[in-house]
Amino acid sequence: MTFNGEQQKLIEDLLDEACRKDPSLDSYFAESLLEPVFVKNLESVQGDERDIIYFSITFGEDAAGTPSMSFGPMNNKGGERRLNVAITRARQELVVFSTTRPEDMDLSRTKNEGVRDLKHFLEFAERGPRALVEADFGSVGGFDSPFEKAVAAALSKKGWQIHTQIGVSSFRIDLGVVHPDAPGRFLAGVECDGATYHRSATARDRDKLREFVLRGLGWEIVRIWSTDWWIDAASTAEKAHQKLTALLASSRAKQAQIDAVEEAERLRADAAVAEVIEVVEQVSQVVAGEEGGPANDPAGAFQELKYAKVATVDAAAEYVPYAPVDYPVYRETDPAQAVEGVSPDQFFESAYTPILQDMISHVVNEEGPVLDSVLARRIARAHGWVRTGARIRDRVDQVARAHFSSHDEEQLGTFFWPTHLPPETSPSFRRPGDDDSMRSLTEICLQELAALVSEMQAKGHVADALIQAVAREAGVSKLAHAGRLRIEKAVRHCGE
Repeated sequence: MTFNGEQQKLIEDLLDEACRKDPSLDSYFAESLLEPVFVKNLESVQGDERDIIYFSITFGEDAAGTPSMSFGPMNNKGGERRLNVAITRARQELVVFSTTRPEDMDLSRTKNEGVRDLKHFLEFAERGPRALVEADFGSVGGFDSPFEKAVAAALSKKGWQIHTQIGVSSFRIDLGVVHPDAPGRFLAGVECDGATYHRSATARDRDKLREFVLRGLGWEIVRIWSTDWWIDAASTAEKAHQKLTALLASSRAKQAQIDAVEEAERLRADAAVAEVIEVVEQVSQVVAGEEGGPANDPAGAFQELKYAKVATVDAAAEYVPYAPVDYPVYRETDPAQAVEGVSPDQFFESAYTPILQDMISHVVNEEGPVLDSVLARRIARAHGWVRTGARIRDRVDQVARAHFSSHDEEQLGTFFWPTHLPPETSPSFRRPGDDDSMRSLTEICLQELAALVSEMQAKGHVADALIQAVAREAGVSKLAHAGRLRIEKAVRHCGE
């Protein structure tokens, strides 16, 4: 389950790729199952349940490293209801994946109930039921007295961020000091006690109990007496500042220990994975050397492998991952091989256009009809860029349109056609030539996909069997909703 449709599509694509590499996974997505694996987002998951749900929180820091307070549907009216639906879809277990930590969420920057509930939900996911008791509800009021206002002003001048009247359980803390490293968490609470406090034994006893409860809820309390403040405000503020500084140093030391433990656990996990990979590679060598037999068997793995090998072949018996020799083949190309002097620094300069044109021509003539986003991605990767930004796309699109025929498809993009194949022709469908050459259905132009539909119709496939046959031949192991719509559009194109 995801927060938005974009991440849903990404996960679906990754699962498609995994299923292509291991066809035995297909069985978990079969519609014949009572409860097949699904990938849905907040908008579409209502009404569905599973024993175990994996919940992915998409959001994190922005480019400047500042935690974002934009959480998609959570920022809209009714976002809290969508969250309630999402977190109640699992019968047994809900596993949450999140880059954003609850302490990164500063509720002072928003009044939205959905964001507030998401923060408390993440706290619960991280710490369990205790988090429900410890949860603070941010500032629930202004200053109670001029004394509190003066203390807040003095601490603010020393660099601390102060919030007033923090609601915790059934209590209120006069001033909350925001943790500098985690804007959604408080470093400490400051209690401003007046002169009447000294004269009342009942008040002192009640406040001692209150402070004991707050410390049990994870709060550090710094007290400032009004009498001390009136006598020497500057010295009293400095003492409070020193206490807060000491608390910050202690907090950072504890966090460093936690980080060290997590890093050690990560290294141990990496070592365990590396050990498994080494064994798998040794086993693979045994399979590759058929003549080696048990004599070359690493640590007796050969007998176990024979069983695994048979099981794998059986699971993939009906799956043809690559194009047979008598079918046209699609292969991903590397545009850098077509030129000399690839230069990311000169990419946007007009003098670089001839080199860029040769690279684009190589991709379009080898892979075309090719979708504009795929073309831009090929060119970007050839220049060493991981992301394909808008400027890169615009630059590639401008050069491509000047030299190749193109055809726009609504809500999908532009397909560029090779010089030997005009858009008005009907190209043959090209099956993937290897693992790296798999295409999603939305990366195949309508005319080419329609050719595959005609081919499957000629073999007698109709209705839903036709849809499944087209998806299978295209290398799609798990047909998502968008892919089904794409094939249905190709079927209609054949009938026109």
